[in-house]
Amino acid sequence: MPPLPPTHKAGRELIERLAPHAEFLSQQAAARDRDAGFPFASFDLLREIGWIAAPIPREYGGGECSLADLVAAQTALAKIDMALAFSCGMHLMSVGSERSNLNWPAQLRDRIFRSVVQEGALCNQVASEPELGSPQGGGRPQTALTPDGPGRWRINGRKSFTTLAPDLTWFLTYCALEDGSGMLARVAVHRDSPGLRIEETWDVVGLRSTGSHDVWYENIAVTDDEFLVKQDPARSGQRHGDFAWFALLVSAASLGVAEAARDYTVEFARNRRPGGAPGVIGSLPTVRAQVGEIDLRIMTARALLHETASAWDTLDAESRSSIGPRVAAAKLHTSDSAVDVVDRCMRLVGGISLHRSEPLERYYRDVRGPLHNPPITPRGLEVIASAALDPLPESTS
Repeated sequence: MPPLPPTHKAGRELIERLAPHAEFLSQQAAARDRDAGFPFASFDLLREIGWIAAPIPREYGGGECSLADLVAAQTALAKIDMALAFSCGMHLMSVGSERSNLNWPAQLRDRIFRSVVQEGALCNQVASEPELGSPQGGGRPQTALTPDGPGRWRINGRKSFTTLAPDLTWFLTYCALEDGSGMLARVAVHRDSPGLRIEETWDVVGLRSTGSHDVWYENIAVTDDEFLVKQDPARSGQRHGDFAWFALLVSAASLGVAEAARDYTVEFARNRRPGGAPGVIGSLPTVRAQVGEIDLRIMTARALLHETASAWDTLDAESRSSIGPRVAAAKLHTSDSAVDVVDRCMRLVGGISLHRSEPLERYYRDVRGPLHNPPITPRGLEVIASAALDPLPESTS
């Protein structure tokens, strides 16, 4: 990755702290991919170097890193272990967007932020359900909050795709209030809450070590003090700040693994000399054209992603909605470009790329994961098209 601009000092510092541990994290990535185990040791290391607390404000002892800084840092982490970067990005998004939006009650925000800094607590938005899918598709969650006396509630339901589940402290849970109001809510459920149960269901093609298991809520008691937000169903989707942090940090993971595949392939082309050939395959015009195409895609994806993150950082809360289409474009373009890059690398390297002993086959599997994270292609394109076309003129017929 080219040097970061001077404004990205915090991102550079994170990357410098990461560098001495690259070999250890790489070994963990391969091992946890094989056994689909959660990388506890890798997360312990990220805690030690300040990665987990990077978005938290300095007043709590965090790094107060900008979104652009974290996009750069997460790209570097994904070059080593995409699954680790992807799952850690869910935590960074959860606390980073709250630092920007200040939507939670101050007392609860203080409690969660301090636990991240002092205890290394991990947080994630827990929203998807087996029947509902992602809330971005609309629909009312079946996970229900029912009244249990003044200021008291009970949660019952099941969530899926709960990334970081084995190591989460805070399950920021999306629920339906069944009190006649029709409202939706997010509540902070602590890992130690009686009735919280993790079912280890995560057995997938790629991103195997993200621990994205199902979580059961069985008559869990909560109080009004644990409500993060209440929402009208008409506005139940992610707010623009959440959207940017989520989309751009997922994109950083995609870009990082594409860069890793590119570096592996370039090194292969520079050194691969078939028996009897006069030179390495990197001297062949067809190979050079493919490497040029790979770098072209990475350069354009990197430029759009970093420019969008930097633009978001410079805007105030009122103006950030204006770059929603650019955020959607960055996510779609980076995800699609990363898949294309890794596919091209597989073809260029040839049959060797299929070996489990080589990293390309893991990159090939992992890079497909973000295609299924919001905004997925149809919804992302609708965000972009809406900015161009809406409002349409009223029909005269």
